[in-house]
This record gives sequence, C-alpha cells and structure tokens, in this order.
Amino acid sequence: MLAIWELFQNYINTTPPDVVATDIVLYIGWFPVFCILVWGFTQVWIDIKQGQYWDNLKWDLLTVTIPADAIHSVKGIENFFNNLSGSKSAITWKEKWLDGKFQAYFSFEIISNGGQVQYYIRTIKKYRDLVEAALYAQYPDAQIIEVEDYINLIPDDYPNEEYECFGSELSLSKKEHFPIKRYVDFEHAGEKDLRFKDPLLPMLEMLGKMKPGEFYWIQMLIIGPDSQDWKKDAIKWMKKQYGIEEPKKKGIIDESVGWIPGAFAEQLLGRPFGASEEKKADDFRMWKMTPDEQDTLKAVGQKQKEIGWYSKIRFVYVAKKELFRKGTIASMTKGIFLQYDSGMNKLSLTENVTTKDDYFFQAWQMPGKQKKLVDRYKNRLFGGTTPYILTASELATLWHFPGPDARTPVLTSLGARMAEAPRELGYAPNELSILPNFERSATDVEGSSTMREKTADYIPESPTPHAPTQEQDPYPVEVKSDSLPVMTPAETFVENKQSDDMPVFRPGMPAPLPPGLDLSDLEKISNSEPPESLPV
Repeated sequence: MLAIWELFQNYINTTPPDVVATDIVLYIGWFPVFCILVWGFTQVWIDIKQGQYWDNLKWDLLTVTIPADAIHSVKGIENFFNNLSGSKSAITWKEKWLDGKFQAYFSFEIISNGGQVQYYIRTIKKYRDLVEAALYAQYPDAQIIEVEDYINLIPDDYPNEEYECFGSELSLSKKEHFPIKRYVDFEHAGEKDLRFKDPLLPMLEMLGKMKPGEFYWIQMLIIGPDSQDWKKDAIKWMKKQYGIEEPKKKGIIDESVGWIPGAFAEQLLGRPFGASEEKKADDFRMWKMTPDEQDTLKAVGQKQKEIGWYSKIRFVYVAKKELFRKGTIASMTKGIFLQYDSGMNKLSLTENVTTKDDYFFQAWQMPGKQKKLVDRYKNRLFGGTTPYILTASELATLWHFPGPDARTPVLTSLGARMAEAPRELGYAPNELSILPNFERSATDVEGSSTMREKTADYIPESPTPHAPTQEQDPYPVEVKSDSLPVMTPAETFVENKQSDDMPVFRPGMPAPLPPGLDLSDLEKISNSEPPESLPV
C-alpha cells in the first residue's frame, strides 16, 4: 500500500496538470457516461412496462350526488381522502420491473355541460368498493352510480371548425412542503360557530353560468407516493428555522474513492482542501422569528404530519365558436384559484401549458397545446407539468360537496333519498329470472299456489261489492275468460271453511266486512246523508 502511494505521489509531482486531466478523462471519464446510459435505458424499460400495465387496467366512472339537506362537512371529505390511502401497496421488485405496476391513482372531477354541474370519481375497478365504502361512511345518503364516460362530448383535434378550446394546468409557486390555504382558514371568526365560507361556491356558480354548447371541466388527479420522503425536506427546513444546523454529509466521491480527491487537490493547489470551519448553530434563532415566520413554521409543521398525495390539477373549457369567451373564463378561473393563496404558497396557471395566442409564436404552438391538453384530460394522464404534493386537507378544500346551508341552485341535487335493500333479502341466482320466494305459497291460505297456476295468464277485474239478496252468493267472483274454469262460490268459500265463524278467503275475493256491519240491513246510500245503520 505504501509503494502504491509513493508511485501516485511521484506521478502527480512529475506529470503536468493538463496531462493528468487528460488521463482522468481517458481512464475514468467513461464511467459517468456509462452510468447515465444505463439509467436512461432503465427509465425507458419502466415506461414500456408501465404502459402495458396501464392498458390492462379496468376503470369505473362514478357519479356522486348528495341530497340537498344532507348534513356533512369538509372534514368528512378529508377523512375520505385519508381512507383512500389504503390503496397503497408495497410494490415488489418483480412487480415494478417485470409487470410495470405502479400505485393506484384516482381522478376527481367537477364538470359543467351546458350549465348542468356534476361530480365524478374515476377509479380502478379493483378499488371501487374502497371508494364507495369510504364515501358512504361520510355521506350515508349519497347516491353513487356508474355511468358512461362523458369525454366524447368535445372533439380531439384542433383547430376545429365548430369548437374552440382553452385550458391549462395548475402549479405551485413554491416548494411543495409550503401549504396552500385550507378549509379551516375559510372559517369566519366574526360569526357565531365559525361559519364556513365555502371557497368552492364561486366555482360552482361559474360552472352554472355555462350555456348549451359550452363545456367547462375541472380534473384533479392523485396518486399515492411510494414513500413519504417529501416530509424530509419539510423537517430539514423547520430545523433550519429553529437554528439547528445538520452536519454536512460527505459527497459520493469522498465516500467511494476515499482520500484521492483531497490528495489531488492538495497536490494541484498546494494547500489543504476542504478544511473550512463548520457553521455554528444559532441557539437564539427561534426568538428572532417574525410573526409571519412563526405562522409559516406552524403551517409547514402541520402539513408534514398529514398523508401526502402526488397531485395534478387541470381544466379544459371548450365551446362553440360563437359562444367562446376566453377572456371571461380565464379571469374567472384565475380568481377562483387565487383565493387559495395562503401567503406561503399558491396555485397558478402554468405558462408553458396554457393555450395562449398573444404573440405569433404562441399562436403557432397553440393547436398542439390544445390537442395535448384535451388528450391528457380524456386519458387522465399525469403528463405535462411536474406533479406536486397535496395533503388530504388541501385536497378536501379543492374538491368537496357544498354544505346544506349553501343554497346553490346550479347543482344537480338528489330529490329523494335512497336506501339499501334489507340484508336478509339476498341475491337471486343468475339462472332465475324472478325472485326466489315468488313461488312460495302463503302459509295461512290454502290452495293459493293452485289459484296462481290457474290465473297465471289472467288479470281479473276487481269485483264490485253490492248488497246481497237471498238468490245471490255474498262473495261473487266474476271471471271473464273462456279458458279459465269458473269457480263457484261453494268452491271458493264453503269448501275451505275452517269453521262456520271463521272462513278462509281466497285471493281475488272482496275484503271481509267489519264486525257489526250487515249489508242486508243497509238502506240505500244517498250522496248527501250517511246511512243510519252505519256503526260508529
């Protein structure tokens, strides 16, 4: 080892610096290039396998409707998003590299088709039960129905002869560990019980202003990260604000090659390399913080405690050319999302994705941007801008159902409540076309199954009760059919008597009279006065 070190020192002392640099490139420089190529090939492989995995997925599109008088809060939707974290799975090496599996993700959409506003959830069929159970747990009166996809209502290619398109994707202005304004920040402290000023109502009102031929769609995609490593940046930033300086870690070269980089620097520069003093921690940093810095520190600490989702928000506005109003929609959209500005972070339109034509070079690019934006929306793709972390409380602020006190007339509301069938009802076998208990005979009526067989293809008319005479049977049954045998009163009444006082009636017979009422004693009933013999 000592001999190798002496040879190395002799090489450094006797070789010009330019020759040393050339030798490094020739003998070592190929290694970083090789690593980059290997990394690139692995990424291409993963993209191909994930594309195959994507093509085999089965999806369900669910529309969700909440009764107008249902009692709920945004906290319920926050719990709903937390429950969806159960879809996260530990992906093995085989599943990632050979099957292309990735974490499940969901699409939450609020759309307006000509002023009709509706909520949608798109989920992988495998997780449909999870979505419904989590939503019913918070909204027992919700109506969740699987529907056909609505994406074919707008064209795919632009420029289009009939329609015009405007849209964009939203990005965070700062790092993702800084939160946007959450629903708890919209509670008005000046009113009793901290009344919630719903930030979603302006959006719903705008969607309700759409005319027939206008389509305004908002989409929020979420996918669970493989790990919650984003919290490390938040904790590191918080420690820095508190004046806690973490020791600087050695770089990858120092850890892998050891003393060689330092030795090179010492020989070439002629002085010790990297011998700078470590920065001392400021023990009084937290006492020097301003109120705004304290609020930011508290908000970041609150966000890093929650479950994070990789998120992407995009919107598409498509309308017939004679109805297209880009300026109005752009201004309203900016105003809607700027209200989530917390002073620490905000959502804003992404410049390189927005379909603008203010300058000639933007006009050249706009048809391609329109086509890509619509394609990404229809396929619910994460392409485009880089996804960012939003927590359950932030997602609930952006996508929730208005409260019962929000009298918004544009929502497609549910007029009647629906309830599940009794648990003991069960399911009919697939080979049966009728309910399993339909053919069961009544236990307290003899011969009811026989009567059903005789009248299977016959719908009798309701008999008209009238005062009997001595020649008439008190319970006549009128049957108007040549194929059905006529049953006499004796067959209907006398034959199946259990006793003289307690007869057994067959289906189709008139209801028995109340005790004490005898039709033979009744006078002719007039329209003006009740009969005198009617019991009280």
